[in-house]
Amino acid sequence: MPLRHTLLGLLQERPMHGYLLRKRAQNYSWIYPMTNASIYPALHALEEDGFISHESEIQNGRARKIYSITESGRHKLEGWLVASVQRMPCFRDPMLLKIAMQNDDSLRCAREWISAALKNLRGEIIKYQSNMSKIVSAGRGETIGMQLAYEYGFEMLRLRVRLFENLLALTSDPERVATVAFQEHESNDQVAVL
Repeated sequence: MPLRHTLLGLLQERPMHGYLLRKRAQNYSWIYPMTNASIYPALHALEEDGFISHESEIQNGRARKIYSITESGRHKLEGWLVASVQRMPCFRDPMLLKIAMQNDDSLRCAREWISAALKNLRGEIIKYQSNMSKIVSAGRGETIGMQLAYEYGFEMLRLRVRLFENLLALTSDPERVATVAFQEHESNDQVAVL
């Protein structure tokens, strides 16, 4: 239900119409993918459940619904915000699976798509930094939680860059096999059980 909680969180800031909610929700789509098509059904469901309400307003000759969070919606959001997360982290990533399924020979042949993926990722990092700068300069990223989320997102992108760079380094030498890279790190890495 993260989309519904995202909408409740946005409405906690102030009442908004659907179009503005869609635009604001896009600021969070890098954390949790949301489509514009799913926002209106979520708004209707939230209203049916009594978590939000709306008032109609005429603007430029058109009726527009201005949504507000209800007291019940505030309690629902607060409950979600303070509840612990029971799920283990999920690493569902088609690119990571593709890399994991490579053998030494196919990995050496994969340099072209790995190089292209690295180039695209560097472009994504530039866009990410630009988007985060815009959000922060607009005053929408000043909370500590949001700053930590941005930092986490940026670290995940940088980690992916390191993965691709390591893959390219491993595959640049035909004599070197992937297991060597893991053996080099085994002596430095300790597995901690939390």
